[in-house]
Amino acid sequence: MPGENNQDDFLLMQRLRQNDAAAFIELYNRYHVKMYNWLIRFVKLPDQAEDIIQETFLKIWEIRHRLQPQQSFPAYLYRISRNKALKLLKKISRDEKLRSRVLLLSAVEINDPEKSFQWQQYQQLLDNAINRLPAQRQKVFKLCRHNNKTYDEVAQELGISRNTVKEHMIKALQDIRQQFCRYGEVTLMMVFCSVITFYVFGGNFLHPLPGSGHF
Repeated sequence: MPGENNQDDFLLMQRLRQNDAAAFIELYNRYHVKMYNWLIRFVKLPDQAEDIIQETFLKIWEIRHRLQPQQSFPAYLYRISRNKALKLLKKISRDEKLRSRVLLLSAVEINDPEKSFQWQQYQQLLDNAINRLPAQRQKVFKLCRHNNKTYDEVAQELGISRNTVKEHMIKALQDIRQQFCRYGEVTLMMVFCSVITFYVFGGNFLHPLPGSGHF
């Protein structure tokens, strides 16, 4: 999807600013599937992805008079849905039931031969990237990710502050992400984004698909 509006979007946004419900429905139908395909790669849960889409378009309706038709309509959708997806990822990281649903769906994907090969590639790249981390950063990352320890527990075990643990995690994730960008393909990068975001609050690594505009 290009980053700039096409002429149809421009006209539909003009009509939407004038309270045209038909234009709103047409934009919804035009972008619903693209939004879903983008969101499901991160949030994994179909019902939650649909909820984000509904909430995003509700927000679009609420701000319709402030929309600028010369600006990209997908950019509006991306900014709103991205924020909502980040909030959901934080919620999943704290909610055992939601986290279990995500893990179950991931397990189903792994049973597919193509998905299984993809996960093997992901794991190999991740292991290599972790081994490249500085010693202390690697230790913090493994305690959080492999041992499922909280920042407070890691801080106490290593005799450092909670903020230092969080800084190590953020830097570790940045280093790992750079390795994926350098050696991994786009699909593996998306796997990394959807899995690894659970391990740091703030969700700094949720990005649109490269080369596809915003969705």
